[in-house]
Amino acid sequence: MNVRFQLLSRAKTILFQLLIAAAVMGLAATSIQLPGPGAYYSIVWLPSGFALALLLLLGHRVSVGIAVGLLGAAWLHTLELNTGDSQTATGTFLAILMSYGLAPFVAFHVFRQTPAEQSPLADYQTFLWLLGAITLASLCAALPVTYLIDTLAPDAGPGHPLNEIFLQAWFAHFLASITITPLILSLVREPMVSRIFHRPLEWVLWIAGLLFIVGLTQRDVLQGLFLLLPLMTWAATRFSLSGSMIAIAAATFTGLACIFFATSPEFVNGIDPLLGESLIAAMAGTSYYVRVILADRERVENSLESTVEERTRQLQITNFELKDEIFIREQAEKSFRRSSRHFRALFENTSNPIIVVDRSNAIRQWNSAAEALFGYSRDEALDRNLIDAFIPPAQRDELAWKITKVLNTGLTRDQIETEVNSFDGTPHTILWNLNRLQEEDDDHHVQLILIGQDISEIRETQNQLHYLAHYDVLTDTANRRLFEDRCRQAIASAMRHGHYCALIALDVDHFKRINDTLGHDAGDELLQELARRLQSNVREEDTIARLGGDEFAILLNQVNGAEGCEKVARSILNTITQPMRVPSGELVITSSIGITLAPVDGKSYDELLKNADMAMYRAKKAGRNNLQFFSSDMNDEMQRQMSLERELREALRGNQLDLYYQPTINARNGRVVALEALLRWRHPTRGLLSPADFMDIAEQTGQLQHLGEWVCHNACLQSRAIQAMSPSPVSVSINLSSRQYNHPQLAESLQTIIQDTHLDPNLFALEIDERVLSDRLEDTAATLNRLKALGITLVLDRFGSGLSSLRLLRELPFDQVKIDPELLEQAPKDENTAAIVHTLINLARQLSLTVAASGVQTAEEDAFLRAAGCHLLQGNRFCEPLPSSSLGEFFEEIRNGRELLPADQFSLSLPHGGPRSDRS
Repeated sequence: MNVRFQLLSRAKTILFQLLIAAAVMGLAATSIQLPGPGAYYSIVWLPSGFALALLLLLGHRVSVGIAVGLLGAAWLHTLELNTGDSQTATGTFLAILMSYGLAPFVAFHVFRQTPAEQSPLADYQTFLWLLGAITLASLCAALPVTYLIDTLAPDAGPGHPLNEIFLQAWFAHFLASITITPLILSLVREPMVSRIFHRPLEWVLWIAGLLFIVGLTQRDVLQGLFLLLPLMTWAATRFSLSGSMIAIAAATFTGLACIFFATSPEFVNGIDPLLGESLIAAMAGTSYYVRVILADRERVENSLESTVEERTRQLQITNFELKDEIFIREQAEKSFRRSSRHFRALFENTSNPIIVVDRSNAIRQWNSAAEALFGYSRDEALDRNLIDAFIPPAQRDELAWKITKVLNTGLTRDQIETEVNSFDGTPHTILWNLNRLQEEDDDHHVQLILIGQDISEIRETQNQLHYLAHYDVLTDTANRRLFEDRCRQAIASAMRHGHYCALIALDVDHFKRINDTLGHDAGDELLQELARRLQSNVREEDTIARLGGDEFAILLNQVNGAEGCEKVARSILNTITQPMRVPSGELVITSSIGITLAPVDGKSYDELLKNADMAMYRAKKAGRNNLQFFSSDMNDEMQRQMSLERELREALRGNQLDLYYQPTINARNGRVVALEALLRWRHPTRGLLSPADFMDIAEQTGQLQHLGEWVCHNACLQSRAIQAMSPSPVSVSINLSSRQYNHPQLAESLQTIIQDTHLDPNLFALEIDERVLSDRLEDTAATLNRLKALGITLVLDRFGSGLSSLRLLRELPFDQVKIDPELLEQAPKDENTAAIVHTLINLARQLSLTVAASGVQTAEEDAFLRAAGCHLLQGNRFCEPLPSSSLGEFFEEIRNGRELLPADQFSLSLPHGGPRSDRS
């Protein structure tokens, strides 16, 4: 689109230049055909005036078109001369071209040197400058023609001296420029025909006069030429600017026609034509000048008239303003009297105390609010010293200095806040505004007015807001904002003076359990007591802050390295473990403490707080109730966990997770009866990861629930495909974490997934860790019954790892138990462990529960379990976990006769004489 527009614009420019060139050549052809004293020049060279007018109007933008037109005109003129000789023709062409080009371009260049860049018709001075430029340019244009005639064509005009030739050539360019240029400029300035011929009768008379002069020149040319002057003057003084330019140009060309179209050959070839041209040039120039002067005078008159009108309007406005000012002054006097009454009423009735004192601080005025505040009447207060009588001693010097400064310096106002006691002893905080009272013509009697504002409530509110903004309301310790500010100051001081400061992070171990069991009121009392104990173990310059919940932080300012920090932290740890009194009795709590030093471990508050938190969590992992100093490996571990967290989120979105399945077989015939779904992560760089590598991170970052839902949904989907691949129905089981089990929408979520995947719930099993159930046995039965109602098989995983196995089997609706792998690992080697496993298996069988064992690795474990009466076996001894993509091949091998039970299993003996079961 832009290229098309540019091409169109260029085409328009080229067409415009060609039109200009054509116009110049047309005028040149006309000029060549006019009669003249010689063949090398015409009586008037029209292109000079036309080209100069275009240059003045459009500038150098038309130079190309003018130059092309002048080239064509010179070529036409050279052809018209028909010199014959090529060398002579070339010289003639160059001389004529120089003559044509010098006239407009030199005049334009000279005129551009005028100080004021405006139209030549704007005023008479500019027009005179144009006349001078045209005169100089015409002289320059006449030289090449004169030289041409003198050098190349000496026989061009016999009887014509060079001075006459030079003058004739000069007149040709001068008359064209002085006639056509103002004409075109005026027509551009006043293009309306109605304005040009706005006096039609005078135009008729003027044209008649011109025709009369033409007739007169048939008898006496010189007398007729002289009569053109009054005719031009008439046009210049009576017609509009453009009309007068048309009339003067018409008269000029008429005069030239009368000279050079005369019938007498002697008259044409004599000096009389030169004299006629001189007269016409003088008359035309004078007439143009007169018209420009008249136009300039009209402009000045119009400007003067506008100025007079403007001045008159300003005088009228001034008169109105004077009347308004008189009215305003009258109103001001009334307003002053009214304001004086209002001021007196305001002074007496305002609730703010207002006091006026002199240079000696003696009271000169005293309003009713001051009486109510201080308990002194106006008569009793007058002449008393304000500072000595009513201001507390601690603030007297400051108030006296403020009063002196306002009275004796250029300062006109000031403020001061003081404490005063009212007559009944109530303390008040008063903000006094001090203002100097002085008459403009009296520098001696200067007084001071004190306007008071009771800001007691504001100050109290500000103090409360400041406390709320910087302190914890519950524990009366610093909050996060104040703690951060003091930490930054302490770090800057430590770096400046080369000492240490420490940041300690601590929280109460298992505080949520305390809140849940004893209630939030007991938790709040515990936090308050904890804050008091912390305060008793630190110095006054140290800062204790509660950052949120049960999380506290302590800033130790200027400590003696790690030894001093450890000493304080040990003292805090010992103090915290002392028994605390709560409404329900005594309570012993523990705390985990993390310590970091500045500037050793970090030079910013955020970095130190992060380091202290990492050290505190390391203390929790180390068993709680201990303290840990920050080390660089903690940061590396934190970075690793953050990276793993980010990668785990990408794995959930990028299909990097997969389910592996490990078969569970019948201990008697080796048939596959179930598959346990095991989550695996195909990490792009670390390979295949098991849940042990990322499950803790998932739980800490809140992704465990999403992982559980993904496992459940995909296990149900793949279970339908498994049923199609398996020769017999195979149950699919998944493991539930503690967080998943405790989710309030567990049953509803599973029901939705089973319905969406159209899975038979009898082929789906949930494995629940015994340790998850033992902590919340009271709420477990309702949850398991809701799951059981869905038709899901419930498996008690890690059976025997807790202390409440018997109670779990008796009260909860489990269908199957899985022996704890840790017991199974020790059972073939340890008689006591073997006895426990036998007991658990017999107990489950007595309760009609299916007994399964996972993690079977060796032949000894296999033989022991079969001998003990275990129904189902699972482990790498029989089959390693298989990716979901390999299940089709696995079941195909089963159809083809693959046996998962080892062939020598019945020949293995039980070590250590372990007990045997008679149950099959």
